[in-house]
This record gives sequence, C-alpha cells and structure tokens, in this order.
Amino acid sequence: MWPIVISSLIFVVGLVLIFSEKLNRTITSMIGAVLMVVFGLFFHFYSEEQVIGSIDFNTLGLLLGMMILVSILEPTGFFQYLAVWVGKLSKGKPVRLLLFLGGITTLVSMFLDNVTTVVLIAPVTILLCEILGINAQPFLMAEALLSDTGGVATLVGDPPNILIGSAAGFTFLDFLTHSLPIVLIVWVAALLILLFLFRKDLAQKPTDLDALMDLHPKDVLKDPKSTKKIMIVIFVMIALFLLEEFLKIEPSLVALGGASLALVWIRPSIQETLKRVQWD
Repeated sequence: MWPIVISSLIFVVGLVLIFSEKLNRTITSMIGAVLMVVFGLFFHFYSEEQVIGSIDFNTLGLLLGMMILVSILEPTGFFQYLAVWVGKLSKGKPVRLLLFLGGITTLVSMFLDNVTTVVLIAPVTILLCEILGINAQPFLMAEALLSDTGGVATLVGDPPNILIGSAAGFTFLDFLTHSLPIVLIVWVAALLILLFLFRKDLAQKPTDLDALMDLHPKDVLKDPKSTKKIMIVIFVMIALFLLEEFLKIEPSLVALGGASLALVWIRPSIQETLKRVQWD
C-alpha cells in the first residue's frame, strides 16, 4: 500500500508544480525522479536495476539525435527558404498561400521539431503578409494547428510519439500506418474550419503582388552547401526509419548516427549547435 501512496503523491505533486509553472519543469522532474528513487530504495519497493531499467534510452537517443539535426539545420535559412518559395508559388492568392504554408509546415513537422518549424517560418509568413497587405492571423493559426497535426503522424514528429512507439514496440512504419489516416482526416477538417473562420480575411486582394514576386528564395538561404548536406542526411535517415523492421536497427541508432554524420560532414560550431538543442 505504501509504495502506491508514496509514488502517487510524488507524481501528483510533480504534475501540480509543472502545471502551475512555479518551478522550472526540468528542475521539478529531476527532483521528483530523485525523490522517487530515494523513497523507493529506502522502503524497498524499487531496486537499482529497476531504476536503470525504467529509463528509455532508445527514446532519449532518438530525441537527442533529431534535436541536434534541427539545431544544425536552423541557421542555414532552410525554413525561411521554404516559406518564400511557397509564397511565390501561391502567386499572392490568400487561400492558396494558406494551403501551401499549412502543407509545407505539416510536412516538415512530420520529421523535425514542430515548435522550431513554426518559430522559424512564422516571421517570414508575417513578412509575406505585410508585403501583400493582408492579415497574417489566418496563416499563423494554420501553421500552429497543422504543425501539431503533422507532428502526430510519425514516430519522430513529437516527443510523445517516441515514448508511445517505444513502449508499444512500434517501428517507424507501424506508427505511420496507424496514425497517417487519422492525421489526414484531422488535417482536412482543421483546414476547412480555418477556411470558414477566416473567409473574410482570405477574400482580401493583395496590394503589392510585384514585391512578392521580386523575392528570391535563394536570397534567404544562408548556407546552401550545408543545407544540401543535411537534407541528404535526413533523406537517408527517413529511408532507414522506413526499413527499420527489415534492418533490425533501433530508431535511436539511426538518429544519433545521422546527427554524428551531419556534425562530421558539415562541421558546425559544436558550442552553438548544442546551445540550440532544447535540453529541457
């Protein structure tokens, strides 16, 4: 009885502190983990082997590898390049721009961190809307909602996916097969709701189409060589994720291997790269 009471109490208090934001969630988690281990060992309801065994190193490795890749890609201007390219492709038509920006944000979020994707694409979205003289709110809402939707589709799209997939023993293809149909339905539904809610804003006519068409995606791409290299690494990783079941390799090995290859091949500043990793 006592093991259940003590464990539940530590867990609930930890959740309350995290939700209240009175203490940094990383600090709260660390304190909770230490207390759980200390009380567990003291009252003999946890052993040291159980403590180590409860840590999912596959999830940690997968998260670390993918975050390092994103932190290498972030300063290259790749995300901004995509936003400008999509803006020109839409030819300034608001509905088309919403579809394209939402679509590209979803696709990127399926394989890379969705928060980083939105944070980097959003400023360019605002700039595009200012050039066209239209309200940016529908496009920012679309990016926020559809990036979350896209992140649900794959094993590497969001941290909770990694935890679920690892606990259930799902391969990358298993997870994709189960989640993609639902994601497609939700994606279309979310898009239709956005089109309806912002129908007046999306009916606006752009005021300066020529300025948009004068933009060149390559101008915002700061490091084309590094971008090409890291995209090659990411495509190889996606192929390995899909072949995971046949090759019998863990997703964490693929992610850490890809991150290591990118670090060796591109040679970014290690200090700056690690600073951009979301350690909390």
